Formats: sequence, C-alpha cells, structure tokens
Amino acid sequence: MRGSKRSNELEKAVHVGIHGTPQLRPDEKRRYLGFFRERVIQAVTFEQIQTAEGMKVMEEALGDSRGVELVIHKRARTRAMPLVVQARKQGLDFTIVSNPNLQGDVAVLLVARDAVDVPVLYSEQA
Repeated sequence: MRGSKRSNELEKAVHVGIHGTPQLRPDEKRRYLGFFRERVIQAVTFEQIQTAEGMKVMEEALGDSRGVELVIHKRARTRAMPLVVQARKQGLDFTIVSNPNLQGDVAVLLVARDAVDVPVLYSEQA
C-alpha cells in the first residue's frame, strides 16, 4: 500500500512537470481576459465598445475606487485608448492582453484586487 501511494505521488509530480500546474476554472479565466469573474467590476464586449454607451459604461466604471487595473484585448486597443488615458490619470494600471487562448467577446474590463459583488456585468446583458 505504501508503494502505491508513493507511485501515485510520483505520477502526479510527473504530470505537473509535463503539463504544468492545474488551473482553477480555466474557461472562466479565458473568457475574462485571464481574470476570475469575481474580480471583474465592469466589462464590455467588442460590439459594445464601438458604441458611445459602451464607452460611457467603462468611463463610469473607471471611477470605482475598487478598480486596480484596466485590461484590454489587443483587438480593442485602438478604440480603448481614451480609457487608457483616463485610467492613467486616475493612477490605474492597464494591460493589453494578446493570449491566443482567450475565448468569448469581452474586449475591455476593469478588475479589482479582491472579489467584488457585481451581479450582472454590462457585457453579460448582450
């Protein structure tokens, strides 16, 4: 029985070495540009960011004191430049992500350091 336990631990170690550390909720992180949904204060889709209303929603969200980082999908970077300028004026960091494994249509989001209780994001209304 002892040998079986050691063998199992060795198999786990080899698996982690080959495939990397297992990820918690990877699909959720791919949808929200690498972040957990629970940390997202506001998000807009590619379609929404093209509208004045979508930009206004994100501009208002940047005023949220819980926000620490503006995250932009590389395909939305040109349209989101006014948001980057506003974020920098407010002392917020910004990141442009280009991971080919990202899924979904979230273009821009504002994240908090810790979990926040936002029942419905603007991007989820589409």
